[in-house]
Amino acid sequence: MSLRTLGLQSTFSRFFKGGETDTVVRAVLTVLDFKRFPQESLDNIITRCDQEIGGYSTVAVDYVPETQTGRFTGYLNLDLPKDNPEITRSGYAMFRTKDQKESWLVGDRFWDWSQFSSLVLRVRGDRRKYLVNIQANTPLITDLFQHRLFLNTPGEWETVVIPLNDFVMTNWGVIQDGCELNKNEVKTFGIGLLDKQYGPFNLDIDWVKVMTGVEVERLANKNRKTAMGLQGSETATSDAATAAAAATSSISTEGPEFELEDDSYEHGAAIPSRMPHEPHNKVI
Repeated sequence: MSLRTLGLQSTFSRFFKGGETDTVVRAVLTVLDFKRFPQESLDNIITRCDQEIGGYSTVAVDYVPETQTGRFTGYLNLDLPKDNPEITRSGYAMFRTKDQKESWLVGDRFWDWSQFSSLVLRVRGDRRKYLVNIQANTPLITDLFQHRLFLNTPGEWETVVIPLNDFVMTNWGVIQDGCELNKNEVKTFGIGLLDKQYGPFNLDIDWVKVMTGVEVERLANKNRKTAMGLQGSETATSDAATAAAAATSSISTEGPEFELEDDSYEHGAAIPSRMPHEPHNKVI
């Protein structure tokens, strides 16, 4: 029996971590980092696909030694299981981090993202559509906080910034209006394939972190200087500065609508039926 069972978890959690959080303000917290912690990152990931319901998709997260990065890869197959007429839709693939180990003293453990403002990903994608999933401590285990992963330049490395407040809560693909992400108790992070199209997919991942607003701005400034330094002339430098400035601004204030494609929400694969006025993420 843990303190959570006895209703004392919050009291003892504050006691044990109060000294650290009261005096130390972190600018960055690493979720996954395949360059610095390749084996630890791989060990902290589980993958799921429609093979669980008799489907034919494949999915893996591999380590790529040449680039020292991770790769979310596989083949999406929408064919229905042959021997299960109850399944009317198929075709999903995703990965997520594992549940954090439970403590006998305080029960379930979570990430505390309360001091961070944005989820930041260093990724290289193809032309497929992906959805970022965050699971927090909510009354229903089928609640997910979701946001599209928009990429400007498929095939090239990009640093993507998604404000945590822009994640939309869904349950079985239905938007739950007015529900905010509980940043104090985050359980898992993951990415799923969204587009429901036959074929291979590859999303390379260098790292995933949460950052404060100050750290995001510092990273944006660093990327601007790098982009400007790559140009060989004053004219080219001016063009790069313009491009870098454009890359740090939002692409649009409204995103596309989605249709719920299947009933496999418990696998992290359900797609929200709508995302009203969904902002695009920033690429810096």
